[in-house]
Amino acid sequence: MAARKTTGAKRVALKPADPFDLIRLLARSQSDPRKAVCELVQNSLDAGARRIEVTWANEAGVRTLRIWDDGRGVFPELEREDALRRIATTIGHSHKRSLTVQERQREMSLGKYGIGLLGFWSVGRHMEIKSRVAGSETLVLRLEEDRPSGEIAKARGRRIDERETSTEVVIRDVHDVAARQIKPGRLQAYLAGELRGQLLGRDEVEIHIQDRISRGNAHKHFVVRPPRYLGRHLAEFLSLPVPGHEDARLELYLVSAEDDRRSVVQLACGGTTVLDDLAAIAPEEGLRTPWNSGRLEGVVDFPELEVAPSTRRGFVPNAAAAALLEALPRIELQLSAVIHEDESAHAAQKSKTVASEIRRAFRRVALLPEYELMSVRTARASAGTHAGGAGSASDSSPASATPSSAAPDGARLEGAEDCALARDTSLESTTEDGSSIARDAGGAPAASDEGSLFPPGPVARLRVTPPRLRVAPGAQRSIRAVALDADGRPADPEMTWTWRLEGPGELDWHRNEARLSADVEPGTARILVRAESGRDAAEAVIPVEVLAELAGAERAAGIPEPAAVYAPNEAWRSRLVGTSWQFNSGHKDYTSVEDVEARRLRYLVHLFAKEVVLKNFGSPGDAHLLERMVEVLTHLDTDRRGAAR
Repeated sequence: MAARKTTGAKRVALKPADPFDLIRLLARSQSDPRKAVCELVQNSLDAGARRIEVTWANEAGVRTLRIWDDGRGVFPELEREDALRRIATTIGHSHKRSLTVQERQREMSLGKYGIGLLGFWSVGRHMEIKSRVAGSETLVLRLEEDRPSGEIAKARGRRIDERETSTEVVIRDVHDVAARQIKPGRLQAYLAGELRGQLLGRDEVEIHIQDRISRGNAHKHFVVRPPRYLGRHLAEFLSLPVPGHEDARLELYLVSAEDDRRSVVQLACGGTTVLDDLAAIAPEEGLRTPWNSGRLEGVVDFPELEVAPSTRRGFVPNAAAAALLEALPRIELQLSAVIHEDESAHAAQKSKTVASEIRRAFRRVALLPEYELMSVRTARASAGTHAGGAGSASDSSPASATPSSAAPDGARLEGAEDCALARDTSLESTTEDGSSIARDAGGAPAASDEGSLFPPGPVARLRVTPPRLRVAPGAQRSIRAVALDADGRPADPEMTWTWRLEGPGELDWHRNEARLSADVEPGTARILVRAESGRDAAEAVIPVEVLAELAGAERAAGIPEPAAVYAPNEAWRSRLVGTSWQFNSGHKDYTSVEDVEARRLRYLVHLFAKEVVLKNFGSPGDAHLLERMVEVLTHLDTDRRGAAR
């Protein structure tokens, strides 16, 4: 709305009483020396520099920071004196201001106020700008903190390696406070984050920081590289349409719920950070969801923001900024849904992990004959004995067809290696060169219509599956042997087989297959198998371990996965509902331990122990007493200050 004119009113031009007071105000508004240095590096990038060198040195006893670049130079179209004089006499005006949004975005040029150089006041007391273009004479502009005038002079000397075109900014007598903040290691991390978008968009740019002050084995050379985000890239969110304006560019990552760090999404303009946390984009509305969840990291880059001068933090609340704020809710709901879906999947996986740990904890209890665990069976436990145990559909020996071949529960659970090997009971074998040989039920090669180029040789060695056995007491397992010749091919099938068990248990066998019925007590044994064909013979030994833990593990596998029920106003801690075991995730005892995984697991183990005791020995009224026992155990898990042990 245009200003209303008042009849008889006279216009008055706004002029400062002292123009240098405004310069002082602008210079002092930049209080972060890191950002001031970043502005100087940004100027080098705007000038098209491909190599930027930042040097931290001690020159003549004075701390000095140098920033050199090989860009186009300061106002390359002007004579060097005119160019440097223009810098000093046009503070508050920038030739970049005349660029359109598209041109600034294409050239990745951010500055447009002409005040970036004034930031040196927050870094040091003296600044020099040395400029040389197309082999010209090198001139220098010297400025001093809080002084209204400067000087232009010829540079005293030229570097031996000085290029035809180069610019160097030198800040001397660095302030003590600034020195701590712009040390090379810290400056590297700051520039990498602030200029990440710029560096990703300029693959050819190199920024090096040299530390010539540190001594000894300290790191002295730093390369500024854009940091890589560690979360899962959300490739479906690449841009955000902003009606009437350029699209905002998105680079978003979903951080794991297990990650302790709190991640943020930054707001950028043209590749340079202008807001550290997008959640605070509208302070009057509070922190925005889902940006405040800590589950997202990355950047939203909107090139049409009008960035606050000098500090480069925040933005002018104009029409472009309002359009961005109106567009953000379009993706905020979608991102919230992504986070919720990930949290649900994580909770389900966490529940499975907890169930596995509880089952592991109750293996010993499962061996006690007076305790009966829950009748619920997991999918793995109810799948039968397919993994090489008795009753497998792949077993085809006479022994496997006997009525006694139904294996007890403990026969199925064995080591992963044994289970994988035990599945090798198909009627096909493979030679060492990778060729397949079809075999009949007795292990002999099946008849083939085609003649063999090389006939099978005499038996030289045996291949046994599995090569070792780990079984539960009383369990049954199948073993199969294949005779091979010296070349690793199936040997001549005409041979005699002999099996022998040394140790407790029973062994039934037929030709090249056998079945072990393990002893009911833990222990060790071994199986010897021998194949003979005339004068040729081969033997193999299969170690056997009978482990009580396997039987306990199989019984404990029936423990159901705990299901969380949020009931903060109810007193119960856990309960059995049909075949489901539920725990109250809203109970104060649970909330006191849920943040520490070890304490959370112990709490759930105590709850399940309560359910096992009630199932086997409980009487009416016992549940309340056992709930109190769990309460005591929970509080014993904290020290007197309330912290987890």
